Amino acid sequence: MRILNYALAALILAGVLIFLYRFMQSSDVDKRSDTGMLTIDKLSISQLVEITAKTLNSFLRQDFTSQNLTRQELENKNAAKARLRQALKDAAYGDREARAVIMEYIKSVITTNGALRVTENNIDEFVPFDDLNRLSSQDKFLMILQGYSRIYGVKALNRMFADLGFDQTNQVNTMMVNEACEILSDPVQCAESGLPAHILDFEFEDKLDYITHRIFESYKGFGVADSLIEMEVDEIDAGVSGLPTGSFDLTNDFVKSAKYAYESIWISLHGRNIHLSCLSFGSEDELERVCHNIYKYHATKVFSREQGYVVSSMKNGSRVVVTRPPFSDKYAFYVRKFDSSPSIEPENLIVGPGCEIPLILCKWFVKGQRNIAITGQQNTGKTTLLKSMIRWIDDLNIRTQELAFELNLSFSFPDKNISSFQETDSISAQEGLNLQKKTNGAVNIVGEVANAEQASHIIQTANIASLFAMFTYHAKTAQALVEMFALHLLQLGLYKEKRDAVEISAKTLNVDIHLENTKGYRHIDKISEIIPVETEEYPSELMQRAYLEGTGQQMEYTQEMALLDQREFYRRQTDRHLFDVNEICRWKNGSFELVHMPSEALITEIQSKLTDKNDEQEFLSDMERLRTLIENKKEAESVVLITQEG
Repeated sequence: MRILNYALAALILAGVLIFLYRFMQSSDVDKRSDTGMLTIDKLSISQLVEITAKTLNSFLRQDFTSQNLTRQELENKNAAKARLRQALKDAAYGDREARAVIMEYIKSVITTNGALRVTENNIDEFVPFDDLNRLSSQDKFLMILQGYSRIYGVKALNRMFADLGFDQTNQVNTMMVNEACEILSDPVQCAESGLPAHILDFEFEDKLDYITHRIFESYKGFGVADSLIEMEVDEIDAGVSGLPTGSFDLTNDFVKSAKYAYESIWISLHGRNIHLSCLSFGSEDELERVCHNIYKYHATKVFSREQGYVVSSMKNGSRVVVTRPPFSDKYAFYVRKFDSSPSIEPENLIVGPGCEIPLILCKWFVKGQRNIAITGQQNTGKTTLLKSMIRWIDDLNIRTQELAFELNLSFSFPDKNISSFQETDSISAQEGLNLQKKTNGAVNIVGEVANAEQASHIIQTANIASLFAMFTYHAKTAQALVEMFALHLLQLGLYKEKRDAVEISAKTLNVDIHLENTKGYRHIDKISEIIPVETEEYPSELMQRAYLEGTGQQMEYTQEMALLDQREFYRRQTDRHLFDVNEICRWKNGSFELVHMPSEALITEIQSKLTDKNDEQEFLSDMERLRTLIENKKEAESVVLITQEG
């Protein structure tokens, strides 16, 4: 069936291309100068975009009923129009298949139009491929990226940055791109530097692909960011630096030389923020166009002056946030890439000396159904680690609640029982949470807890609606994690006393896995256990129990006992210690070290959740392995201490 669909699509596409060819041939006269010769050297990419748009729009407006066509021919042409119209719509969402279809149309338009036909003989007049000195730094950057894409596909940007050293800096500027282009265009220098040879050795088809993509990115794509979105990067931000256009009438020399927001492109690559100052959208209008298009796939709101920001998702699963004036000072978008391929194996993600320690701990925290917080600042790899750890969830139904779909767990784990829910204008997160209780869910996952309501969802689901919960959060320490959750509960009015809010938070949040980004290297920094302090007996209760055990009789409640109880009550109201943080593992001097064993209570809880005998035996073996590490560490510290004292 799929082969038949592809064959039918190919036939329809061929028919459309033939029609476009004839249509453009018939309209050649309108594209010529007064002398009858086409002035190709005066055509820019923007003019090619305009001509392409007019040609395709003219085809879509064609009324075939007035032509002498058979019924089958009429149906085929109408089907071709419908497919083109749908492809144009889907291409604007970032759909890969639709993008490929539209680029084939564009290629047909610019190579079959007799008046402006791009050929092997004149292609260098549109973009000076034959003279690198005439190319802008943006063209050079994008051409290098295309050259790498021919070899490395979506990993091209990673390889390109690694080869050229761009990943070791915070800015890729015009001078750096020019130097890289000179090296890559010289086979001898390429060979001496160890770079891939002939990266910029473009044949006619490569040049045609480049021009086609340049037209597409300004027609239905995402501008200069279009090529970057296809690559494996962490995040792409646009419009975030530089001056807003038209906001103020400033004339000082600094402002005159400053760049504008539409000239701003930043990426995050392996946790490092890099400013691509060599790239630009070219105009404020182009940045606005991209902002108004990039968010539209399954958007629940319309981006407008009244609705100054929208959080949505792209067709490839990326999260996209768009902002505009007056809510923000300038138009901007933020694309957070979430790889839809199977998640990284924990063993490939948690690496380095002593990595077996965090691997053991994380594995059994999941299998032991502990409530797990993965904390850290942005670009520390929280979501990546969360997705990776889900593979340890055995045969339990997983339910996710998000502001916008980001985790895409069904793509990573298609064989698991997973249902994902997000907020909409008509369905609140609380309604979604209530529904989850009726969907046979066992594990609740929140991609990112970003506000008080989401924090309350974790408390609810972890204590009532599921066996355990996992989530990410931007806390700096385990202490701050508990205190901020308590503050969220107080903000919502769920608790009146801070003490009560802290107590429930400490009892709910079992484990904090804290991540850090150290000069671009993302790693687990600490793994901590949160231990709630059990309520102590009042003095009178201790005295009563001791007297009862000694005499077998009840003790009379005296005024002295009442005073002691009252004093203890006020002490608990002020400085009572509500929870402890047991630091189990930490990253120190480039390796993981075991600081303390998990508490016996935690070990017992995990063991009670392991129904498989093999799992239980493996768990006990791993705990014994950790105890051995602790004992060896103590012995080593004792030897060092004795040596120092000696």
